[in-house]
Amino acid sequence: MPTSFVLVHGAFGSPAELAPVVPYLEARGHRVVNVDLPCERAESTLEDYAAAVVRAMEGTSRPRILVAHSAGGATIPLVASLLPVDRLVFAAAIVPEPGLSISEVVGPDVAVTIAAVTIDNGDGTRSFNLDLLASLAPPEERDAYLEFLTRTQRSQGWLAINQPWPGAGIPEIPRDYILCTDDQIIPPDRQRAFAAKLGVSPIEIASVHAVFTFMPRELADLLVSLAG
Repeated sequence: MPTSFVLVHGAFGSPAELAPVVPYLEARGHRVVNVDLPCERAESTLEDYAAAVVRAMEGTSRPRILVAHSAGGATIPLVASLLPVDRLVFAAAIVPEPGLSISEVVGPDVAVTIAAVTIDNGDGTRSFNLDLLASLAPPEERDAYLEFLTRTQRSQGWLAINQPWPGAGIPEIPRDYILCTDDQIIPPDRQRAFAAKLGVSPIEIASVHAVFTFMPRELADLLVSLAG
């Protein structure tokens, strides 16, 4: 049976970062909705993010699987509390806790790292220092990495990152965690802790944080297997 996969990007991200996985899912006969969150607006809240996903899902049929990347993990449980969803998949994603912000959930080390590689735009948003990030890659990979960052990353409203998570908890529906073992943003040990909070054993993939971009075929295979 065809599945409606709903992809939700993370902080600073965009649908372009998740797009490489789309043709692999569609080639298997599934429908894909790649959601564009209003993350560039300083005033946007997590409730606004959830509302954007709900609007994007209009007309989709079940089964519906929500797939979150990174900070998108704070959005998909909110969506699942608003309309019927059959599965939640957290791919190198945070798992939120009621009353705690995304910054608090990722932990101080990750929050400090992100602050160090971003720039305050003075309007309630922050942006990655793309040249600084690219300089961290091996010399032979820097040009390609800078091109990837320029094409996929954008400014991020800081209100949504620091607001207390408004959900009551993770809805009682099937859930999975895909752990990226080479993740340089959310440490694998932190991802294992997130999986434990979900009550699941993580599914490991040898990928960096941007798994949708750099291992799209392998990720699509995993998602299709989870759809049954």
